[in-house]
Amino acid sequence: MLVLERIKRSDSRILAHMAVHYSQPKGFVGRNICYAVLWNNVLYGTIAGGSACKFLPGRNEFFGIDKNNLNGIINNIFYHVEKVNGSYPCRWFTVKVPNAFMDQIILDWQNKYGDAVVGFESLVELPRTGQLYLKAGWVCVGQTKGYTCKRGAGKGTDSWGGKRVWDTKNLRPKLVFCKKT
Repeated sequence: MLVLERIKRSDSRILAHMAVHYSQPKGFVGRNICYAVLWNNVLYGTIAGGSACKFLPGRNEFFGIDKNNLNGIINNIFYHVEKVNGSYPCRWFTVKVPNAFMDQIILDWQNKYGDAVVGFESLVELPRTGQLYLKAGWVCVGQTKGYTCKRGAGKGTDSWGGKRVWDTKNLRPKLVFCKKT
């Protein structure tokens, strides 16, 4: 039986999965809720939802919102599952996990942050195609240009809290997937 166990973002299980994931995230910024993915008490992976990205091509049009109304959008900021003993516990397991995640985080997000969830977004780095999201009923609504932004030392020109440094040489375009609740 599939169970999503709520964990902290510092839990050793999610940190271990982040270390081997293709994107190797260094952590999560902003709001977030993380889960361990268990089947009959066996760990298969971890998944996390977090704050929506401020700018994503196609997302606002898909939901009919503007960039100031993003609190009801959850970004599937991390998803990593692995086979145990060479297999997943059931057919379509990798699709069942995000579906269970959406059902659970809608409740947890409302309880923790007080915002009703209207939908989800996720980014998939090329050359990956996001097939599991498509199989789970998500829609590819756009593609990013691939710029990454990091906070650098110095004074910024706005309230962002530092100088923004844009990497325009190592582009990593991502497909943007969305799903309404």
